Amino acid sequence: MDEVDRALCCRPAPFLDHCDGIGATRAVAGRFGCDGPRANPQDRKEQMFLRSVVRSIGALALTAGILVSLPASADAATRQTPQLSISKNHGAPFFRGQTGQYSVFVQNIGDAATLGTVEVDEVPPTGLTVTAMAGDGWTCTVASLSCTRSDSLSGGASYPAITVTVAVAENAPDSVVNVVRVSGGGSVPAEAEDPTNVVTPAQPAQLSINKTHSGDFTQGGTGTYTIDVSNAANAGPTSGTVTVTDTLPAGVTPTAASGTGWNCSVSGQTVTCTRTDALAAGSSYPTITVTANVTTSAPCAFSNTATVSGGGSASASDNDPTTVTGGTCNGGNGGNGGGSLLPINLNGVLTMFNNISTSNNINSPGASNITNQNFTNKAG
Repeated sequence: MDEVDRALCCRPAPFLDHCDGIGATRAVAGRFGCDGPRANPQDRKEQMFLRSVVRSIGALALTAGILVSLPASADAATRQTPQLSISKNHGAPFFRGQTGQYSVFVQNIGDAATLGTVEVDEVPPTGLTVTAMAGDGWTCTVASLSCTRSDSLSGGASYPAITVTVAVAENAPDSVVNVVRVSGGGSVPAEAEDPTNVVTPAQPAQLSINKTHSGDFTQGGTGTYTIDVSNAANAGPTSGTVTVTDTLPAGVTPTAASGTGWNCSVSGQTVTCTRTDALAAGSSYPTITVTANVTTSAPCAFSNTATVSGGGSASASDNDPTTVTGGTCNGGNGGNGGGSLLPINLNGVLTMFNNISTSNNINSPGASNITNQNFTNKAG
C-alpha cells in the first residue's frame, strides 16, 4: 500500500468501505487506521479512477516545484563571494642578535574576485621587531605593520608574496609565534601563525674578503677584478643579508658585475652585490667578477678597496694595488712617461754650468716616482 493508497484509504467515513478495494487485507488496512468490508468491482473502478487523479495532481505539483526552484538557483550564483586565505613561512631558525625573514602569501580561494582594499597586518611576538616589509604591488608601512593593495584578485589566484624582515633581540625566547592577518576585499578576515625557533649561535659569522686582478691594466683598455667572500672555519653561519661594495677610482669605470647567487648592480663608480643565503663556517660564496673600462686618463697606479658587511659579521675589507700601462703611463721623454732626463754634462756648454754635477734622479712627467734634482756647485 503506497502513500496514494493510504490517502484514499484514510479518507472520511463514507469512503472507508473502499479500504480493501485495492486488494489490501484488513490487517494491512488496519495499520493505516482503516477498516471496512472488501469493495465490489464497481467500487474498485472508482478506486482506480481516484488513484489516477491523485497521481496526476502530484506530478503537476512536482513539475511546478521544479519550475519555481529555477530562479532560486540563479539567485545562488549571484551570492558568490571572495574568500581570502593567508599563509606564512620562514627558513632556518633565527639567531639572537641577528635578522630573520618571513614570506607571507595571500590567495583567493573563493568563487568571486575581491573588491576594494585588501590589508595584511603583522603581529610580531615579543623578541622580534619588524624592520622592513615589501612586496610587488603592495604599499607597506613598517610604522603600522601593514601592507595594502586595491587591485582585484580573481578566484583561485594569488597576490605576490610579502617579505617581512625582523630584528631578533638578544633576549628573544627560544620559541615565538608570529601572526599575520588579512582582511578586506569583500572577504571574511583570515589569519595564519608561523612558530619560529630562536637560537644563540655558538660563534658569530666572521667574514673576510679577497680582491685580486691579473696583470697590469692598460689605458684605453679594460680590466677585470675578482672578489671572494669567505667565512672563518671556527665561526657561526651568516644570517640575513651579506653586502659587498667596491668603489673604483676616477678613470676606471665599472661596466658589469656578476656572480652565481649574487644580486649585483652598478651605479657610477660603485659596484654593490648582495645575497641572503647562509654561509657555513669554513665556506666561501661563489666569486664575484667586476669588469671595468680603463680610460686614457686613468692614473698609472692606484689601490682599490672592496668591503663586505652584514650576515651577522663585522665588516672586512681588502685593498688591491693596480698598475696601469700604455698611453701617458709608457716610458719615454717629452712627457710620455718614465724616461730619465739626466745625467747631462753641461760643462763647456754654458759657462754658468761649469763645475756643476748632476745626479740621475729626474723622471719625466707621468712617471710614478717623485721628481727630485740635486745640484752641487763645485765652483771655486
